[in-house]
Amino acid sequence: MKAAMVPVIVAAGRRPVSPAGEVRFGWCLLAALLTTTASVLAGSVRGLKTGELLLAAPGIFLLLAGYFGLASSGVRSALAAWIRHSPFRAALLLQALALPYLAYCVPLRCFSAAGLLALLFYLNLPLWILTFRTTGSHSPVTDFLALLLIWLPVELRWMPPLWSWPPEQNGRFLYGVLGVILGLYLFDVVRALPDIGFTLVPRKRDWIVAGWALLLFVPVALILGGLSGFVGVGFHLPLPPAWNALGRLLGIFLVTAVPEELLFRGLLQNLVRHWTGRPILALAVSASLFGLAHLNVGSRPDWRLALLATLAGLAYGGAYQASGRLIAAMLAHTFVNGLWLLLLKG
Repeated sequence: MKAAMVPVIVAAGRRPVSPAGEVRFGWCLLAALLTTTASVLAGSVRGLKTGELLLAAPGIFLLLAGYFGLASSGVRSALAAWIRHSPFRAALLLQALALPYLAYCVPLRCFSAAGLLALLFYLNLPLWILTFRTTGSHSPVTDFLALLLIWLPVELRWMPPLWSWPPEQNGRFLYGVLGVILGLYLFDVVRALPDIGFTLVPRKRDWIVAGWALLLFVPVALILGGLSGFVGVGFHLPLPPAWNALGRLLGIFLVTAVPEELLFRGLLQNLVRHWTGRPILALAVSASLFGLAHLNVGSRPDWRLALLATLAGLAYGGAYQASGRLIAAMLAHTFVNGLWLLLLKG
């Protein structure tokens, strides 16, 4: 007889989190406040109206509070303990991700009922896939399907413009923040996937591993990029002021490196390694898909960018495997993108 379709919450059985070195939630809120303030100041420099920026700030803060809060393993463990054996609590907690959207759009008068429904569908469908199964254990099919449901709607722009202010950018950077929260909640808090290694606080070894990944990848990328004509000759000088460069690097880290490394290394590479028991295969699969995803960058596909992104994925995935922590891959990713933006692209 086939087992009945029943909800399964698998967050039980976690080891207690040691307080040593753990980031407290108060620091996470401070990071969210500082980042929100920096976003408002950056918008002011771009010429956006101060009043509208202040109206947008609460929604941005709420989203960033979840982003930085879930970076704390203590917060994730506490949430896992609260939802344990309760599908209702797991679903109820997830609906809180609609609050930043409401806090952002209602004051700015860009609320859309269709947008809210699309957001709720985007949040809840992968949760349903992960928690309602016919067996007591997870399968590669449900894991991979849930991962695709997090990634593809944003990657292929199936989602409506939820954050439709300011009109020229449609809040695209907030999708990455939302994806990080959703991915961590579903796969760490609910799914209890081991070995994700997510943190935003680097150790000395993480810097070293990231540096090695950079040294191994950049010379190869410059040679191949130069031979293919993708990378021009010479650097764009003079460099921007230090404060400007630092702001760009922090933006790359928070909006690009963290979401992409969580998706391709912490989740995809990690899942393939657990499914197959073959770390090299997992590295190759995640790097290849990372490269193919870059065919969607720009006005038309460019095989040269896809090739370089695949090689970069090997470097980032190697850093993740070597350190066991995503922060090493995130740092390497930030350095590579920063060099491209500040020195080569201009």
